[in-house]
Parts: sequence; structure tokens; C-alpha cells
Amino acid sequence: MPNWLLRKATFVEAPGILEMRRPGERLYPYNDVVQWFIDRADLILVMFDYTKLDAGYELEAILDQLKGREAQTRILLNKADQVPAEELIKVQGSLFWNLSPLLGVSTPPTAQEEALLSDIALAVNSRVDNRIAIARRHAVRVRNHAQMVDTYLTTYYKNKGFLTSKHKLVEDITENPHTYNIYEGVSMLTNISRYDLPDPEIYRDFFRVHSLFDFQTLKGTCSFFRGCPLTKIDAAISSDLPELLDRYRRLLEAAASAPTPKSKGATPVPVPPVRGSVPAAATARTS
Repeated sequence: MPNWLLRKATFVEAPGILEMRRPGERLYPYNDVVQWFIDRADLILVMFDYTKLDAGYELEAILDQLKGREAQTRILLNKADQVPAEELIKVQGSLFWNLSPLLGVSTPPTAQEEALLSDIALAVNSRVDNRIAIARRHAVRVRNHAQMVDTYLTTYYKNKGFLTSKHKLVEDITENPHTYNIYEGVSMLTNISRYDLPDPEIYRDFFRVHSLFDFQTLKGTCSFFRGCPLTKIDAAISSDLPELLDRYRRLLEAAASAPTPKSKGATPVPVPPVRGSVPAAATARTS
């Protein structure tokens, strides 16, 4: 579609909700696919038809995935212009009633047309901020995963005896992590919350594919000259990435306040948009 807006933004339509789907209708992990889009979106638009406001099992699962991302989420009512004004109030009330407990907020993050355009414009202007936030979020996940694998591995070596079958011991640890205080150990030794860690079933399946005893301990990955990889990840999370974001914002402020050159015949230098300005652009995911 030849629209100048699409030069600034990319809209991605995720697969729709099928509450009454037939067996075998979806041959792929739907929630994993949606999560992939959620992790990469600057703004998340959830569209409802005014004739279908009930939240079924599949929609509840999607809204659960959006918890913690309320600031990025906007609820839109499709075909609202076809609803009489007095009926529209009832529809909005029903939508609020159905969605508020599922999102864990008192008022769902709905949006009117003008407000939505402002939100989308802000997403365009915040694309660098969002990319740095995504990088930091992934770094936290990598850090947490490394700590978990190391805790499993340390537990394995701690309980391994001379005549112990390593395969049976690994199976017992991965099947019964709470017996070995795996998750409690991670929470005590690090500043990682138990709720920031994947469920035990995830690691049970992970270690069925990747043998536990094939990994190195975190201490074993350190060297005198190169240091420890996990220390570098911690530094990136706590200081490097926040400093990068702060430096970028200072550059934006300097560019916005700098006088535009007006020499004869010269083309004015475009000033990058400052966060908070509202250009006539809109996007659900910036390019």
C-alpha cells in the first residue's frame, strides 16, 4: 500500500483468536508465536469486535501474556462507528468489566482515535529507547538462565558419588528440583526473584535435549585475562545499557536545541524527533 506512513512504521497482524477451534486446526504453538511478536512490539493493539466481547480460554491466555506490558497495550473497539451512542456506552462498560480482572488493572488501556495516534507517534519517537529496553530484557533472561543451569549443575556435582549413575541423578534432579532446593538456592544466592524464572517443567524438557553434565559451571567459564562472562552481562544490565540510553537522550536534546544552518544553497539538516513530539505518523511496531 503506497502510504508515506509505512516508511516510518511497520504494522504486523498477529494470528487471530479462535475460541471454538476444531482439533488439529492449529498445527503450531500459538501462544509462543504471539509471545514472539509481543517481545518485539513497541505498541500492542488488541482489537475487539463489538459483537464478540466475551473472553474465552485462548483470549485469557493472551491477556495473561500481556501482564506487565499494560503501558504498551491499547484496547481498540472495531466498527465502533456502527454502534449508536447510547449502545456504545453499554458496549464499553461490558468490555471494561470483562477485561479488567484479566489484565490486572482497574481500567483497561483503551484508546480513542486521536489518543491512539499520539501513542503511536510516541512509539515512533521511542524506538531507540525500546530497542535498548528489549536488549536489557533479553540480557536479564540470559543471566537468569545461566544462573539456573549453574545451580542445577552445582547440585549435580554436590550429590554425585563414586558409584552414582549420573543419568539417574540428573533425571532425579530435573524431575524433583524442589527436593534439592534448586529454586530456593537461586533466590538465596542471587537477587533473582522466583517469579522471574521459568517453571521446572521448562528445565526438565531442556535437560532432556541438552545433557546437564555437558555444561561448564559459571566459575569454569572465567579466565584471568578475559574475566567472567556473567560479570559482563551483569555490568551491561546494571550500567552499560542504562548509560547508553542516557547518552542517546542527551544527543537528542543537543540535536533539538542546536541551531539549524542556513547557509546559501545548503540543505537544512533534519533534526531527529524528540521523545514526546507528535508527528503525523503511527505504528504498532517501528522499523
